[in-house]
Amino acid sequence: MRSFKLLCTALLIFAIGSSAIAQTQPTEADAEKEKIKKETDEKILRMLDQVTGDAPGLRLAKNRAIVYGMAGDLYWKLDEKRAREMFRNAFAEILADNSETEKERIESSDQMYIVFGDFNPARNQILPLVAKHDAELALEMLVQSRPAKLAEAMLKAQQPAAKADAASIGFNMDSQRVRQEVALEQRFALLAADENPEKAIKLIKESIAKGISWNVMPLLQKLYKKDEKKAASLADDVIKKLVDSDLSKRQDDLQAALNFLQMATNPNTATAPKEKQFKFSDAQLKYLADKVADTFLQPSNSMNISMSFSRAMPALEKLVPERIAVLKQRQAALMKNMPPEVKNMQERQKLWDGNSTPEELIAEILKLTSEMDRTMAYQSLGSKIAGIDDDARAKKLIDQIPDEKHRERILEQFESSRITRSASAGKLDEARKMIGNLTKKKTQIQRLVALAMQFHRKNTEKDIETAKSLMKDAKALATEFPEDEDELYDLMEVVKGYAVVEPDLAFRLFEPIVDQINEVVQASSVLSKYNKRITSFKKGELVMTIAGNSQDELLIFRCITQLQMLGKADLARMNLLSDRFQRNDSRSIARLFVISGFLKDVKDFDAVTTGGGMTYISYY
Repeated sequence: MRSFKLLCTALLIFAIGSSAIAQTQPTEADAEKEKIKKETDEKILRMLDQVTGDAPGLRLAKNRAIVYGMAGDLYWKLDEKRAREMFRNAFAEILADNSETEKERIESSDQMYIVFGDFNPARNQILPLVAKHDAELALEMLVQSRPAKLAEAMLKAQQPAAKADAASIGFNMDSQRVRQEVALEQRFALLAADENPEKAIKLIKESIAKGISWNVMPLLQKLYKKDEKKAASLADDVIKKLVDSDLSKRQDDLQAALNFLQMATNPNTATAPKEKQFKFSDAQLKYLADKVADTFLQPSNSMNISMSFSRAMPALEKLVPERIAVLKQRQAALMKNMPPEVKNMQERQKLWDGNSTPEELIAEILKLTSEMDRTMAYQSLGSKIAGIDDDARAKKLIDQIPDEKHRERILEQFESSRITRSASAGKLDEARKMIGNLTKKKTQIQRLVALAMQFHRKNTEKDIETAKSLMKDAKALATEFPEDEDELYDLMEVVKGYAVVEPDLAFRLFEPIVDQINEVVQASSVLSKYNKRITSFKKGELVMTIAGNSQDELLIFRCITQLQMLGKADLARMNLLSDRFQRNDSRSIARLFVISGFLKDVKDFDAVTTGGGMTYISYY
């Protein structure tokens, strides 16, 4: 019996040991995965080295800065030392771009450029990339690369205004730039709070001295989760800054004060579940509300004060109810003396009020005489109706729209929204039927592609076949050899869907488009020499941008998603295809988009891109 027990014990120890050894030893699959990862990393590094090696050949400092900045962001996970080198290169080019821009502004005969300059400077695009990885470094670069004119405007903004109504109405470019800069600084400080809360508090206090931006609230929330007492102390500084300010002369501070009061008193303010929320104390809110009330009761004809009254009153009624009667008297007196055009402006503000109902908007639209006002009002109305999940109410509202053209557009917008809601709820077959009722081919293609990607996400054999069927319908609506830009953008939408559902077909459709992009870029470059209104080129070179949108002039910036998704589908194939971009500028930016697409997380794309021939490693 004793021998038997010893034998069992030995066998048990051997089994446990063997199991432990098996668990610690890498499997063949792990080794193969590691090998693929290493080869892929080396391929990405070679691609990045190629792009950055070509960068000195670019004419524009802005373009060189963007290439180095994007490359630094992409290098980071593979070679942090190299990434920091790229960020330093980008910073040097940002300084050069600042000098080039200022020189061009002084020498320009274009009044718009003299006043506004570059709407999207390199530093504003690149420094957020730096901040993702090293917020403190981004803050240093932000201050050191700040143009002298902007620094001067920031100092001036901290001084009391010379006149009470200095910035009451109209657009002031310097004030806009100051607000943007302060917001950027506080955004980086917010990121720095994760790395060093104590230093972040110091940075935010310094930033508060320059002005309060919307980034203060998320910063307070972040600190509140780590240290409630420090957040409360910082909140005291914020409130004190506003209370000590002359709100009648400082429009930005007044608007910040109103934002805080509205956020505190609006019952519809969204809050994150299961997370303790920072709130200003009742005493702080009362203190601020009294300051705002005092500002409104000052003997002033400031148009800014007059136009802010309506926005402030709901919060003041809750926080300082004892002062409402006299505030209403003051508001009535100001309204009585307000010029008619300003009264009309204030009335029009109701159209953009988030609390306005579609019924109220329709009633107001009938009173509008300006075509621009009507167009903007219809856009707001369309957004509100699209969000209604009561079909009967929505269609009743649409029937009341007086303009036939806008009525059709809003109906299409509502139907498109219904399709999205049905698909999100899992009613994919119902959504597919609704697509057939749409009248615009462009919208049909967009909805079919979106629905195909949602079917594909379910990743069953049947759903993948359904996705392919939907993409076949979308492809039938598009023109494989487009003859104008509308047809080209429809085809690019189909490419996006096939990049998920059938990548081989996506590549086949996209390859001829590369030749068209080359033609458009080259032709636009030539035209830009004779047409100064073409702003997508400078000195014969494509002006690069990190993130494109549907309003960009050139196709290459309107198909960033497609470039990224094709890169995710097959990096090697897309790298070869990138070589077919003939110009250094378009080839460099296209390759950077391709790499960024490959390195993107799966969740950043519309669908889970596995299966259907699109499989890739997700270790990034």
